[in-house]
Amino acid sequence: MRKTVLGMILAGGEGRRLQPLTIERAKPAVPFGGKYRIIDFVLSNMVNSGIQSVFVLTQFKSQSLTEHIINGWNISSNQGIGRFIIPVPAQMQTQDKRWYSGTADAIYQNSHLIADFDPDLVALFGGDHIYRMDISQMIRYHIKKNAIATVSVIPVPIEDAKEFGVVQIDESWRIIGFQEKPEKPEPIPGDPEHALVSMGNYIFNTPNLLELLEKDCSTEQSSHDFGKDIIPNLVHSELLYAYNFERNKVPGVDDSEVYWKDVGTLKAFYEANMDLRSSQPKLDLYNKRWPIYNYHYNLPPAKFVHNDEVSLEDGLPRIGKAVDSLVCDGCILSGSTVSNSILFNCVHVHSYATVQNSIILSDVNIGEHCRIKNAIIDKHVTLAEGTIIGYNRKEDEARYNVTDLDEEKGSWLTVVPKDTESPHRRIAKMVAPV
Repeated sequence: MRKTVLGMILAGGEGRRLQPLTIERAKPAVPFGGKYRIIDFVLSNMVNSGIQSVFVLTQFKSQSLTEHIINGWNISSNQGIGRFIIPVPAQMQTQDKRWYSGTADAIYQNSHLIADFDPDLVALFGGDHIYRMDISQMIRYHIKKNAIATVSVIPVPIEDAKEFGVVQIDESWRIIGFQEKPEKPEPIPGDPEHALVSMGNYIFNTPNLLELLEKDCSTEQSSHDFGKDIIPNLVHSELLYAYNFERNKVPGVDDSEVYWKDVGTLKAFYEANMDLRSSQPKLDLYNKRWPIYNYHYNLPPAKFVHNDEVSLEDGLPRIGKAVDSLVCDGCILSGSTVSNSILFNCVHVHSYATVQNSIILSDVNIGEHCRIKNAIIDKHVTLAEGTIIGYNRKEDEARYNVTDLDEEKGSWLTVVPKDTESPHRRIAKMVAPV
């Protein structure tokens, strides 16, 4: 008999390590890849895998995330009953009226949604990673193993494993050990350089999940978290299995190309974005057989204007061009040069300005003669004529947020926060051309 599956996405993360990008938005709402949000990747994986009944649980700074889901992911109006993607805000569904105290508590406080939908299985996934995955393959594996719960796992370098739940398995991939963020991660047998870690993605049998949540809620010493409590407590059941993400085959993707990124730090976020503009990126956004969906704005195409090899101003060339870059709709490169960068919607780069190795979010206006390098510039920012970013660390630190990129090379990343006072906070508003 075909199993019914309900998707539940935990999308309430604060994303403190991504500040200032998360000053006004939750981590899953952070823009990524020119025209997406981080949440779009897990939602696309769900829809592409045939899971079209999804609740998205939000909590911190959820307004932009809620608007994005409502505007860009409304599949219920024309797809029929039982097909929906609905944001669910924290509603204090307990007698003591408290916010979520952990990931398990978030699901427990919304267990009535599971009971009302009455699925056979619940696909419980995080909303803050970048990856592509055919979840139906994990579901089939879960059913074949007759598991209570299945955890998607992936090997990572041992020095990075302390940030995740570390898994130990036997020869049948049954989980026989689990430690949440251990100081000394246990390596994979025979591979001391790597540890097997949880991706934070689970498949549960619905009756087992509801029973586990009820029991966890009544346990006073519990932190009410899947990684710290629910999963470790299931190890003794001998019905907790690991699903090898490296075996997941996505249509249109070479079997050797396994991609999963935790973009939880500014450096990781920057590097993952920069990879997209390479000639052969690790994550192919152009795979028509496994598309990444998002909200499309009604914007004009990008425009590159002026082709003056030598202008009257200082003898400088005035050529509008972009090299090894992603340039999205509504952008105008007016006699300026952009290289190795990503420009989101409605970015205007004025004459004689240069942008290198940078991520420019939507509705940014870069004035004439600006020089920008190794930077992330958040939405609605207007940079005055002659602004220089990325060339003098002390000056950058005095004005913006700075973090190391490569300590040996002495390179750094400068992050300019969103302009919260800008009158141009509507993304469709175009900046007047030069």
